[in-house]
Amino acid sequence: MSIQEKFRSLKRLSFNNTHVHLVLVGEYKKERVSHYTLKYVPIETSLESKLKRIVHNKITSSNSFEEYTLDCPEPESDLVRTMPYEETDFIKILEQLRALNPEEDKISSVDDLLTAKAYLIIIRTNSGIKTIGFKKLEENWKMKQKKDLIYLLFQENRFNDLEDQNIFSISGTVDFIYYDEILFILSKKNFEQGLNFREGMIEKANLFYAEVESQDRLKNIDLLKNRVGNNQRYLRKLATVKNLGHYNNPAFIAKVKELNASENWGLTFDNDILVITEESIDDILTVLSNKRLKSELTNEIFDVESAKLKQFQIAK
Repeated sequence: MSIQEKFRSLKRLSFNNTHVHLVLVGEYKKERVSHYTLKYVPIETSLESKLKRIVHNKITSSNSFEEYTLDCPEPESDLVRTMPYEETDFIKILEQLRALNPEEDKISSVDDLLTAKAYLIIIRTNSGIKTIGFKKLEENWKMKQKKDLIYLLFQENRFNDLEDQNIFSISGTVDFIYYDEILFILSKKNFEQGLNFREGMIEKANLFYAEVESQDRLKNIDLLKNRVGNNQRYLRKLATVKNLGHYNNPAFIAKVKELNASENWGLTFDNDILVITEESIDDILTVLSNKRLKSELTNEIFDVESAKLKQFQIAK
């Protein structure tokens, strides 16, 4: 089934006769690799209905999709980005979830709440999980007590002090929805942070460095390493370059060399090898990302942040 067909199927998904569960997601690092722990949180019926409505409303309001790319902007209000779940850490989370028992694998104390990284809204029937909403939590989920303020609850015609009570909040949205092995992303930023995409970008950067050094694709690679470092903006650019792989295409590089001469881009070549300089790093990353475009209307050249080929529209 294509992604378009899966998106249509998600839009048609019935929430009748479904059950709702809330699952906390914890995280710990081992040898710099993220591992996840999951625990169910018992909830009352009225909250189940609200959680179901959150996921259903986000599905209903999403009417178009585009493939996720590292350089894509935040999706607009009715747009979702798509990505296969096995390309992300959600594969680890789903593996843990499938092994849990809702009646046995539950939180044991409020500490489990305070240390959570995210939560899952599970929509299931008796036959299994239908869809999942993922929401990344703030650093401190518990309501922060603001200086000089006393929090009160007005109930039965009197004020009750909330100072010693555990107050938590559920967001009215989710960061992405899992359905049929696809992630439908509503918040790019929270999706990347929630599933540790920074580590993935660093890994791609290291693979890129090793490849171009062993095959002599670029000269002065140390200048690029120093510029990129752990800077997320440059890591994102480099991951895009790695994914596209144009640096490995002799025809592409030959075209860059030709245009560099005719359009006076200022890049340096040693025979057919691009030479990195401090001044040309940004230009090289832009060109290798295929983001230097020429207008057919004005013959002006533009460097763009992202390039979109096609958007699929689902009729309302």
